Amino acid sequence: MKRYRFFLSILAIIFILLSCQKKEQNFQLRGNLQNGAEQELYLFEVKSTEIEPLDTIKIDKQGHFQYDGFLESIRFLLLRTNKPEQIYLLAHPGDRITLTGDFQNLKASYQVEGSEDTRLVQKLNQRIEKTIFSLDSISSDYQEKLKEPGVDFEELRLKTRGEYETITNSQREFTINFIKNNTTSLSSLMALYQQIEAQSFLLSEEEDFQYYVLVDSVLGELYPEVDYVKTFRSNVSEMLEAMEVQKRRTDPLPDGTLAPDIELPNPEGKKVALSSLRGNYVLLDFWAAWCGPCRKENPHLVDVYNKYHEKGFTIYQVSLDRTREAWLKGIEDDKIGKWTQVSDLKFWNSSVVPVYQIQAIPASFLLDREGRIIARNLRGAELEQKLSEIFD
Repeated sequence: MKRYRFFLSILAIIFILLSCQKKEQNFQLRGNLQNGAEQELYLFEVKSTEIEPLDTIKIDKQGHFQYDGFLESIRFLLLRTNKPEQIYLLAHPGDRITLTGDFQNLKASYQVEGSEDTRLVQKLNQRIEKTIFSLDSISSDYQEKLKEPGVDFEELRLKTRGEYETITNSQREFTINFIKNNTTSLSSLMALYQQIEAQSFLLSEEEDFQYYVLVDSVLGELYPEVDYVKTFRSNVSEMLEAMEVQKRRTDPLPDGTLAPDIELPNPEGKKVALSSLRGNYVLLDFWAAWCGPCRKENPHLVDVYNKYHEKGFTIYQVSLDRTREAWLKGIEDDKIGKWTQVSDLKFWNSSVVPVYQIQAIPASFLLDREGRIIARNLRGAELEQKLSEIFD
């Protein structure tokens, strides 16, 4: 029994040692660099908020080098020479990466095996380097031509701007396609934040937010515990929140919002509330007898009212007229007295103008049976089409 226990103890120790050894060496980097004999490489880990030195790697007389390390999860690594020249690696635990190239021109010459993600990073970076080089050449050419006598400055400016936009748009298209085709790789994170110059990002957080959401949804599902992904997901949430705040500032009444109530006098002087029409689909329409486009739209309102009123559609029309006489005459001439008409006869000083942020008329909001905004500024056939979708 003692011998048996001793044997189990020895096995346990061996297992622990093997586990530690495996943990310490689950990642390998090997390579052979021309013109790099007895030089040094500097390896860094790129974290979400900082770059941390990992090791200095010696290159032998034949140009060979090696590094054995441990990665707990996917990591962006930075390999730098003393030139300085640097390349990025996207390494997974268990990767056996082999690099070849020229030490004196590492960025342009290196080749990689054993890491498909690092190949993607290489493809991405080489393309942006090519674009930056082309843009720098255009800028230099522009500066030289400015010195030529008799140069047409406006023609040169427009020509240069056109060339610049063509190259930039090509790079943008490449980057978007790269993201779409590689959403399962963390290299897509690098693509989202590419810059063609300092603080000049190729993709815009506002205009290209769909790609941020796309990458967030895929990587968040595949790598929820990876630091880069967690940081990115937090950033996307903050971006979305900021966009919602901005949207509320510029559009306080987005679709789905309960329409603010209105209670104004009708032609008989009795106040009628917009909320009193709940249970119907309501077109809240702002108009005036002096408004030509409004008067041209009124016959269309008569048509859709006659067609859909029995099915649960009505109109609450608010006039921005200045006089009672003009308002009533407009109602009579356009034959729009069938539905609710209200006004405080205060022109653009009407109490409803700032509430609904009316900038011009005609302006309208289509409300559902609960009084929530579901569409706005529908005219003629567009309004009829929407009502047809609802009722037919």
